[in-house]
Amino acid sequence: MVFQRHLFRKVTILGTGLLGGSIGLALKKNGLAEKVVGMSRHEASARAAVAMGAIDIAETDLQKAIAGADLVILAAPVKVILENIRDIARHLRRDCIVTDVGSTKSFVVDAAQKHFPAHVLFVGSHPMAGSEKSGVAHASADLFKGASVIMTPTAKTNKLAKDKVKHLWTKLGAEVRIMDPVKHDEVMAFVSHLPHLAAFAMMRAIPDEFLPYGSTGLKDTTRVAASSSKMWGDICLSNYRNVLKSIDEMAKSLADLRKAILEHDEEALAEYLNQAKGRRESLDKK
Repeated sequence: MVFQRHLFRKVTILGTGLLGGSIGLALKKNGLAEKVVGMSRHEASARAAVAMGAIDIAETDLQKAIAGADLVILAAPVKVILENIRDIARHLRRDCIVTDVGSTKSFVVDAAQKHFPAHVLFVGSHPMAGSEKSGVAHASADLFKGASVIMTPTAKTNKLAKDKVKHLWTKLGAEVRIMDPVKHDEVMAFVSHLPHLAAFAMMRAIPDEFLPYGSTGLKDTTRVAASSSKMWGDICLSNYRNVLKSIDEMAKSLADLRKAILEHDEEALAEYLNQAKGRRESLDKK
């Protein structure tokens, strides 16, 4: 497939935080857009994005921001993405492509199919890149290099739009995978959402007076517990069935560990720990 010199003429990013700012920087670094417009609910964030070169223009008016855009990227927490979809649906140009960075996909894809007219081309995306730090100040043009991006097209997804969004993520350095939106949410509940929630739970379980003795092991294990509580609240509620299932499986696993320790069952304890160790080591081989 051959594309024009600039993949997109005008790209509008709704949300100029860590991910939105990083997308803007990467678009400009790789020459993929003639003009990048950003909009944020926090005017200071949009101004900071302009100052650091992540976007060319900061807009505070939604309709003005998306007017004439041939790509709109919804780079906000899931709850805000759902609001954005409803707010912009009637104001997008014909054949505008819309994608997102939401960590859950079923609600987002369903909302897009419900609200967007046939001439707006939606392609769900989930870049598995980021940091426990938030805000455009931490944005990086190289954030997506080597990262996985899961795209969640459906039978209704326009093929050209899907190909252009895939090409975009590939040019930003990401490895693109295709997954059904429902399957995506089931998988992410275990491999992404559960680790974050386990870190939150661990930090909540440790008595305050013990925290000063925490060293690198605790800090490494719970690094993601410093992530945005609002964002993770949105993720939990937008994928609650799968998240609850993953928490239940974690509780069963902890119960097995507790039982082995309670009964001083050295064989069961060794089997448990070795199985977990082996599965962790397998991650490094992928």
